[in-house]
Amino acid sequence: MGEQDAEVAERIGSAAGTGILDLSAMDLFAVPSGVRGLTGLFTLDLSQNRLTELPDWIGELTGLRHLQLDYNRITELPSSFGNLTQLNRLDMDNNGLTEVPDWIGRLRQLETLYLDGNALTGLPESCGDLSSLRKLHLSGNRLTELPRPILALPGLEILDIAYNRMSDLPDVLGHMGLSVLRVHGSPLAGLPPEVVSDATSTLLAFLRERSIAPTPQWSSKIVVVGEGRAGKTSLLKAVRGEPFDRNENSTHGLSVGDLCFPHPAPEHADVTMNLATWDFGGQEIYHATHQFFLTDRSLFVLVWDAQVGWEASKLYYWLDMIKARAPRAPVVLVATHLGPRPAELPLAELHAAYPGMIVDSLAADSETHVGIDEVVACLAREAARLPLMGVRWPDSWLRASEAVRADQRNHVTPAALGELLAAHGVTDPTHQQGLRAALHSLGDILAYTDDPELEDIVVLRPQWVTDYISKVLDSHEVRDGNGLFTKRHQAHLWRELDPGLRRHFVAMMEHFDLSYRTEDGVNSLVVERLPLDPPDYEETWAGAARAHGRELRLRYRLHTVPPGIPTWFIAREHRFTADIHWRTGALLRQTGPEGEHLALIVVDRLARTAELRVRGPYPPDFFAVLKEGFEQTLQRYPGLEINRLVPCPGTLPDGTECTHEFSHEQLKDRLTRTPPLEKVECPVDYDHHDVRLLLQGIESPSADRSAELAQETKEAVQALQTLVERQDQAQAEGRRDLLEELRQAKAQRLAIAAEQQRVALATWRGSVYEVRCPTLLSVTRVTRRRALGLLPGAVLQLRLYCEAPGAWHPAPGHDPYEVRATSETTAELIPYARTVLKVLRYAVPVAGAVLDVAADDLNNRLKDDIALMKALVEVGQNLGEPDGLPVPRFQLGEWDSEFRTMYALLTKLDPDHHWAGLNKVVTPEGDTLWLCEQHARPFQPARPQLPPAT
Repeated sequence: MGEQDAEVAERIGSAAGTGILDLSAMDLFAVPSGVRGLTGLFTLDLSQNRLTELPDWIGELTGLRHLQLDYNRITELPSSFGNLTQLNRLDMDNNGLTEVPDWIGRLRQLETLYLDGNALTGLPESCGDLSSLRKLHLSGNRLTELPRPILALPGLEILDIAYNRMSDLPDVLGHMGLSVLRVHGSPLAGLPPEVVSDATSTLLAFLRERSIAPTPQWSSKIVVVGEGRAGKTSLLKAVRGEPFDRNENSTHGLSVGDLCFPHPAPEHADVTMNLATWDFGGQEIYHATHQFFLTDRSLFVLVWDAQVGWEASKLYYWLDMIKARAPRAPVVLVATHLGPRPAELPLAELHAAYPGMIVDSLAADSETHVGIDEVVACLAREAARLPLMGVRWPDSWLRASEAVRADQRNHVTPAALGELLAAHGVTDPTHQQGLRAALHSLGDILAYTDDPELEDIVVLRPQWVTDYISKVLDSHEVRDGNGLFTKRHQAHLWRELDPGLRRHFVAMMEHFDLSYRTEDGVNSLVVERLPLDPPDYEETWAGAARAHGRELRLRYRLHTVPPGIPTWFIAREHRFTADIHWRTGALLRQTGPEGEHLALIVVDRLARTAELRVRGPYPPDFFAVLKEGFEQTLQRYPGLEINRLVPCPGTLPDGTECTHEFSHEQLKDRLTRTPPLEKVECPVDYDHHDVRLLLQGIESPSADRSAELAQETKEAVQALQTLVERQDQAQAEGRRDLLEELRQAKAQRLAIAAEQQRVALATWRGSVYEVRCPTLLSVTRVTRRRALGLLPGAVLQLRLYCEAPGAWHPAPGHDPYEVRATSETTAELIPYARTVLKVLRYAVPVAGAVLDVAADDLNNRLKDDIALMKALVEVGQNLGEPDGLPVPRFQLGEWDSEFRTMYALLTKLDPDHHWAGLNKVVTPEGDTLWLCEQHARPFQPARPQLPPAT
């Protein structure tokens, strides 16, 4: 019997006494026959194997309540499964199912059903009989419409139908009692994308309102781009029938106007299409601000000057920008300034380079009106094809949105906007929130409800904001001051604004990653006005290599370098600033208990590359943080072509760096092979390199690998400590070297802890639909006597933790919440405690695979809580969950009910949501953390430094 067979047999033998059998990830091709006799099983986990079919006898295990078959290759289920009438959870996601059998309706106790990642085109009518079903997951299938049986499930709370092929949703869905509805990733042309991407309540409110009085919306947007002085404004005036102005001023920033066309289709002959025209200034300094207003749902008009030619008009540059930011948007090319030089361009070449983007190419002269009629006809035709044109909206939403667009005020308070919406029929606060989100995403207003510095003002005219931002970008003083934007500049450039609005505009620039406040909290650094040439940083950067000798690198090859790269990243990561930055690069620094790390980001616009490098005692964690931030910056361009490369760390015989680049995707693929290909030869230096080391920091290590690293560093620290203790005091030089080595080993250990905790928390949070309170907490049981108003007898204590990566600790200065330890509260909290323990096993550096041996530098309070939580979970073992604490593999929504249960309990204990003084922080890299005041401070805007008292 092989080692794996022995382990399978051992697990089957143990399951007879516990009722729980975990055979996940055992590389099984068939269900072991020994399982058949376990008629007392209530939990069976066969996930992550190679099963292609299931035996009929599984239907004999009628006591099963939880059956996991996800991540196999099963294409159909035996009819005997209909006998498993006690099942309350069935996981069949990521298999090969093409249909769900009719017997599914017999599983009347089923509460949770996972069918994600199959090839389903519908559901049988019998699914409507699943009266107990609360969670249904159908994402990643081939559904073209919502299966009707779903509408017959009145108790359904969570419905995930993301990444399917539906074009619309039935309005009746809005009248179901859903708390979570996920539909993103489907081509829902019948719904405004802003509503789809917002909260569940917004989408459901939209569907409810639309079911009462739907009205087609005939509005959309035309975006006009091109080089400065190409004639964009004059073309728009000619299309509107306005007179030509030979002395037309060049557009600075953005100019928003209106354009009306009759619908070209005969069936809509009585329809007038209303188009907002967004005319962008062509000067390069404005390009970074343009990107926030470019969307796929717009029609782009790319204007070029026939007299300077298509190359000097930078057609490739502008098409690259549109492709990167709005890859599915249609583009009309219009040549202007017609004259002696013909409007010639290589149209076939452009079509080949940008397939499907260019819908027409025209020539027009705004002064003589030659070709203007053809432009009008083309714009009307293409506008009628835009995805939002004719979409049904609730009548009240449509009237209210038109009122907002017609309002002439520059800005209002959120309350005033609510009054305006209510006056035109949208009175429900939830519906107002949804409409506000839709108008914000459409670019009609700017409303940042989740930003404390921006939430008090709603901007009704975005052009008003861009005009004032353009004044900063145009300022010679700001440019000559290497981008420093001072209070004096504010008073001069924004003199019409009161101080409150000036602060709001500064915060708006920070929100757009156009600037960040300096340490004095008074001035700002405008990253688009940083100097072009880099300062002298080589000595500092080289010093980091000499001190540590450890470096991680990742190179990005892009099809174009869009505006804002890397300046947005520099602003986003300003908390790491080393005060060395320029327009195309920056030196960043992280200093903490784990030591000092330096990072270098450099963009080469000619080579179309960006490279991130980190040096220090243990660079993977800092590297991973910065990589996440840079990846988030790149995500602003969904059509950007990105090739990720890992430079070879080798050295050639002449002492120069190796020039070879490994493909990031190919390196990852090598580790998925069986067995993994852990070495790769470089074709330039001919050395064999460790694939895991090449990917370290780029890819998160597995939980087991994290534990191995932690154990290795722990052993290294212990060995060094022993050497230091034995070192003779007279050997001062050697002792200093050992102490430095020990310091670096301890720094590496702390960095591993930070890396583990950050990755684990992000993975856990990613499995939940909405995080409304701190989630890292301990649940322990203590016994009290009646005294000082405290609860008598057994109580459960809930202690909230600061979630700073690498420094998890109890919220300072706050006693734990207490609740009487009844059977009901214990049953509610033990599943949550078990989940926390799974996260802790992954996130705490450990020796081996058990929780009992925590790292020495782990917070002592957390050590005690881990032990008490483990004891509590073991007592509650009869709840039907395995105690093996496997490496967590969270599915979206899997722990959502536990989070909501915990949130409801915490709200009872803390109705004011003080949360032990913890602050919710969304990091620039997109992670959500609840932090104590000390750890939240680096993420808060700098506050003005007051002069010393006299």
